[in-house]
Amino acid sequence: MATQSNNPEHGNLPLETTAFIGRSRQTDEVLEALGTSRLVTLTGPGGIGKTRIALRAAARTAPGFAQGAWLVELSPVLSPDLLEHTVAGVLGVADQTNRPLVDVLSAYLRERDLLLVLDTCEHLVKECAELVRTLLAAAPGLRVLATSRQALDIPDEHPVAVGPMDTGPQGEAPALLRARAWPDGAPPEGSGRIDPADLARLCTLLDGVPLAIELAAGLLRATSVDHLVTRLHERMNVLSSNAGAEPPAPDVTLDGEAPTVQRPVRHSGLRTTIGWSHEWCTPQERLLWARLSVFPGSFDARAVDFVCSAEPLADCALTDVLHGLVAKSVLLREGPPQDARYRLLDTVREYGAEWLDRLGESERLRLRHRDYYRHLAHRGDQEWIGPDQAQWQARTVTELPNLRAALDTCLLTEPDTALEMTSDLVYFWFCCGHLREGRHYTEAALALTPDRPREAARALWSCGMVAVGQGDLEAASRLTAEARALAERYADEPALAGALCVHASALTLQGAPDRALPLYAAAHEQAARTGPRIIELISLPVWGYAHMMLGDADGVRARVDRLKELTAPIGERWAGAYADYVWGNQCIAQGSPAEAIAPLCSSLEAKCHLDDLYGVAVTLDSLALAATGDSRPELAARIFGLVDRAWNVLGTPHLGSPEMTEHRRTCESAVRTTLSPTTFTALYTEGADAPTIHRGVTDLLETLDAP
Repeated sequence: MATQSNNPEHGNLPLETTAFIGRSRQTDEVLEALGTSRLVTLTGPGGIGKTRIALRAAARTAPGFAQGAWLVELSPVLSPDLLEHTVAGVLGVADQTNRPLVDVLSAYLRERDLLLVLDTCEHLVKECAELVRTLLAAAPGLRVLATSRQALDIPDEHPVAVGPMDTGPQGEAPALLRARAWPDGAPPEGSGRIDPADLARLCTLLDGVPLAIELAAGLLRATSVDHLVTRLHERMNVLSSNAGAEPPAPDVTLDGEAPTVQRPVRHSGLRTTIGWSHEWCTPQERLLWARLSVFPGSFDARAVDFVCSAEPLADCALTDVLHGLVAKSVLLREGPPQDARYRLLDTVREYGAEWLDRLGESERLRLRHRDYYRHLAHRGDQEWIGPDQAQWQARTVTELPNLRAALDTCLLTEPDTALEMTSDLVYFWFCCGHLREGRHYTEAALALTPDRPREAARALWSCGMVAVGQGDLEAASRLTAEARALAERYADEPALAGALCVHASALTLQGAPDRALPLYAAAHEQAARTGPRIIELISLPVWGYAHMMLGDADGVRARVDRLKELTAPIGERWAGAYADYVWGNQCIAQGSPAEAIAPLCSSLEAKCHLDDLYGVAVTLDSLALAATGDSRPELAARIFGLVDRAWNVLGTPHLGSPEMTEHRRTCESAVRTTLSPTTFTALYTEGADAPTIHRGVTDLLETLDAP
């Protein structure tokens, strides 16, 4: 369900791509429970339909919440440490601060009225229970709808057990089977009349489990109802007589049928259908199914080609094999054909993972998965400075579950590689607003490498860069001091450039631009010769800002012009936008606030386009100064509300800079003196209450462009 609601400002619930069949009683029960309980948990075995019922109930009740309903898919979250990161990411909490993230989430939700849907909690039950308990205590307007194979078992939880569908001839199970098997409304010609009693008998054999019915529907496209009923009945008899049998070792050859895997009779309808769907697959499809289980979330065909194409699939057309699994309803395809992504449902993935383990391929596939996404991170690092930044930002967000899994594998297998990979992702951690997660992974890799290999120098300055974004300037100075010493020990000139630039940035924000100037000069010169390119570019605007703080307009102009010379020809926007930001601030400093508005708006538009919330916040601060100086107090008051909303998400106003904080205090005092308290409050609230920060910025830019 990759397609999101067309009203993302009030939630992210996916649109239904197939008809919702039956389940009205269970949906009504959930809605009734949500009316009286702040935590409702749908429980039941895998494949029983918990997620679909939860999403239907959430969609129906979402309009009753001021901030709507938000879905957090936990199935791809393999590490308990990332639970809070995942929730924060969905809610748009940029988690830039160094405070405990649960405190950040509690503060963010405290004044909000929304429904949080936590889907697939069973592998994180303890952690989910603790988080939900804390958030409900902190946020009176919050309600939680969870799905799990077991209840969270916390006070005031209202569990709703989800059972099988009605399998009678006129029941919802046969209706679902018919709708999925024959979406056009009728069986294909030549298949004869379909007896409702036969459909009911098949659904009874499937225990009324929706996932089993969906899989059976895929099989009915290639066989008759009678044949499917006969074969399933035979298999059920085999299972009943071998309930405790150990499954046989699977046959990995591609020239014959793999043996049936016998399972305990519990949940036999689903297990039997999955097993027979497995047998119905070609040998190539079975093996690919097992290998695809290594992906924690969605994936594309390029990843499949690398991760899954080892012998004996090396000579197969894997795209055709993928399409075969889609046709059998084993694999879900999402998105437009030219950019299709695929995923396995949890229960189907578990089955594939069992086979992968019995094939002895689990470790090999995890390493291939690691290597593919390690390479993807490296490509992102190499290509970030260029015209495709928006595409890389979007792709990295999409692939985040896979990147996390690869990083976790690196931490378990090759900590030195983890240092490289998390450093390669600094463009995402710092430029795209994922600072806390970047610091989490970088510090974890550094903790596993106390001997400090060469790769640690780059990881240290990258972590320092993240710390600057968090406003943790003391940590940034400490990290870059160690990075500088290590870079000098290994004669690592690119790492030295990074360490010097980040240290200079911390000094500038601490109010010591004079001490920072020679470090910027050395960092830029070194990076221009040896890289990294991101340091060559980002050193210029912060260097120019330091000149501005010292009253050197010529120094500012020189750095701004040089940055534009480097970025404009290659279509780079992230660093280039800071040229406009710095020049806008210089206009303010030299007493020309009206001239500052145009470059600041240009910077703001670029930062919003790339979801760089840090860049958005600092630019809004400067735009408020320009509006005040240009005698536009109404505009400034509105911006104050919007930028405070942004800093509330980021957590450390003005990055802890005393100078920025003082500018804001003086500016707001002047505006309050000009406007009446009622007018100021109304305009401030207009900015603060924008549906999203992105929407608030868009509306603001449209206002400023208006004649």
